[in-house]
Amino acid sequence: MSYKKIILLFLVIPLLRFEAFAQNTAPNEFGKICPQVYLIGSSDLNFLALKVYKISLWSEDKKFSYDKKFAIEILYNMNFSKEDLAKRSIEEIKKTTSISQEEEETYYQKLISIFSNIKKGDQKLAIFDPKNGVKLFHNHNLKGDISDLKFARLFVDIWLNENGSYPKVTKKILGK
Repeated sequence: MSYKKIILLFLVIPLLRFEAFAQNTAPNEFGKICPQVYLIGSSDLNFLALKVYKISLWSEDKKFSYDKKFAIEILYNMNFSKEDLAKRSIEEIKKTTSISQEEEETYYQKLISIFSNIKKGDQKLAIFDPKNGVKLFHNHNLKGDISDLKFARLFVDIWLNENGSYPKVTKKILGK
């Protein structure tokens, strides 16, 4: 092996390790409220060979439970309008549970008020607290909360309900 290749190898290996470390680092917002944070699982969501986003599930306990605080982190690889995200969220909720027309409209309006337009590279973080609901962050900025506990659970179940649209992704993030 040539001298230049050896030097290049020593320069690249630390970068590879940093990349692996960076992907397993808990979001700061969740780390601030939980002294211990554990990665339960993560997965890419692909649609027609396009990477839509990377999703990770973090918990204050080594084993996932709705009785503990947890966070769902999404790193987007595509652009979405907040209206499209809110509409899709309602569609996903309706796939796994029945909600009234009034609830659908109330939930949609709430999502529109706390969602932001998403650009490639953006991060969304939903922190679930079983006693207080969900706090939603966009690129590390608090955008709002869902204090209605029923709606908070339905919202996180978009990704955690194994009867949702992407059961393989759900199983991966749940560590199964």
